[in-house]
Amino acid sequence: MRINVLSITKKISQLLNRRQKKQSIALLGLFVVMSMLQVVGVAAIFPFVNLVMDPTLVETNTMLHTLYEMFSFSSSQSFVTAIGLAVFVLIVVSNAISALTLWAKTKFVMGLNHTLSTKLLSHYLSKSYTFFLNRNTSEMSKNLIAEVFQLTNNLLIPLFDLVANSFMVLLLVALLLSTEFVPTLLAMLVIGGSYALITYRVKKKVKNAGVVRLNANKERYKVTNEALSGIKATKLFGREQYFIDKFSNSSQRFTSMETYVRTTSELPRYFLEALAFGGIILLVVILNLVQENTSEIIPLVSLFAFAGYRLLPSLQKIFNSLTSIYFNQAILDALHADLTDASDMENLQKEVKKLSFSQKIVLDHVTFFYPKSGIPTIRDISLTIPKQSSIGFVGTTGSGKTTLVDILMGLLIPQEGTMYIDGVVLDSQNCRSWQRNIAYVPQDIFLSDDTIGKNIAFGIPDDCIDHAQVRHASQLASLDVFIEQDLVHGYDTMIGERGVRLSGGQRQRIGLARALYRNPDVLVLDEATSSLDGETETSVLSSIKQASGDRTLITIAHRLSTVRDCDV
Repeated sequence: MRINVLSITKKISQLLNRRQKKQSIALLGLFVVMSMLQVVGVAAIFPFVNLVMDPTLVETNTMLHTLYEMFSFSSSQSFVTAIGLAVFVLIVVSNAISALTLWAKTKFVMGLNHTLSTKLLSHYLSKSYTFFLNRNTSEMSKNLIAEVFQLTNNLLIPLFDLVANSFMVLLLVALLLSTEFVPTLLAMLVIGGSYALITYRVKKKVKNAGVVRLNANKERYKVTNEALSGIKATKLFGREQYFIDKFSNSSQRFTSMETYVRTTSELPRYFLEALAFGGIILLVVILNLVQENTSEIIPLVSLFAFAGYRLLPSLQKIFNSLTSIYFNQAILDALHADLTDASDMENLQKEVKKLSFSQKIVLDHVTFFYPKSGIPTIRDISLTIPKQSSIGFVGTTGSGKTTLVDILMGLLIPQEGTMYIDGVVLDSQNCRSWQRNIAYVPQDIFLSDDTIGKNIAFGIPDDCIDHAQVRHASQLASLDVFIEQDLVHGYDTMIGERGVRLSGGQRQRIGLARALYRNPDVLVLDEATSSLDGETETSVLSSIKQASGDRTLITIAHRLSTVRDCDV
């Protein structure tokens, strides 16, 4: 891919909203003011040192004489002191503006980091269920937590620094050219040309290193997620070293690329600083040979020395910024499409009302293909499920039971055929309204590292939880006795990550209570008891039967005994 700072800038601008664009323009204005004050501070050094070396300039220099008369100074000594104090105040103000600019830049970038990461999570969650069938969750976690931060801190900040320091370099060079044209021109050709040559030679290598780093970081997150998510199997089969080696390999590549780029961005400074100070020494020697009065050399050398003090760090920051921008371009390319896609965002914003359900669910000649699969998972299925009935689907693994139920829940939209709710066609526009009627109990219950009560309410803000409904749902799931009598903290008991402190039956009952908290019209059981022993399964099924009431019950199972009480 072509490396172009302007195209990168255009891509970044597409990530900003109108307010952020205005803030970035204001920030650039602050950079301009900062640069001008820095240059004025440098420019003030030359007349001040001249005045110190030759106080008679008060009489011979028109501007200095005007200032002297305007403020009625009593002596040239007091005037020199006042000018020195003014130069000092100017430099202090200049540095204060620089500090303010740093604060404003950091605040803007950190705020943007928050905005973009939240926007990216919103983008992911607004997508349909099929979106997640083709995306790796560890990669999405990496993008949210690590790469957005990398984008804002190591691409956006360098872009601001590039603009600010480029403007400052232009002003400083213009100042020096107006003072000593030939020495300045030669110095900039050597130093600036060296930086330009190095940048040209390394930018493609740095860009490629950024791609390697991005892929290595993706692999690090993937391996970490797999090793820790499957910790039971990892320990049981003794595969710890396998995951350690995989992580080490990707981590080594990640570290190597970071080391290469950080070293590359800093190395030129040491060579060019030596070259610059050598140039100042050479300038002193040349001026000493040319100028008859050595006292005239000191102000000029002071100007170049102080300008170099400002100029060299700015040149180095320009190089650092370009290196960082090229290195992190791969992240911008990877995140840009997701961060600029607002196609489904409105789904999260609008209030969704329940789709009316009073009669029946109908599937009419439904066929479904998974993405990138040429073979239909289910083909030409037609069935009718009356309201308040119970239906069971029994079959072997891979027979399409779960796919069929995902269609019934509106998670998947069939490519062929139609699904009707009371005669209304179910599609991508009203599927969320239909899902307001449904509660789902899977085989593997997701439990967060929180209290039992909050896990039952699931996703409800603390101050909005209906605690009476939590207790009622627990009673329906035959979980209330265990919570209220066996647990010291009752519904406030922490259950550990993924419910590690609970038995399988207890986890399933929490899943059932969570489903019943919604008071659904349709209750879906996706092999909800298949991992339980016979006695526990019987107990949980009894709770489900009592809780189902007048609800429509859809059950997936491997065993016929699980669905023996279903109507169909």
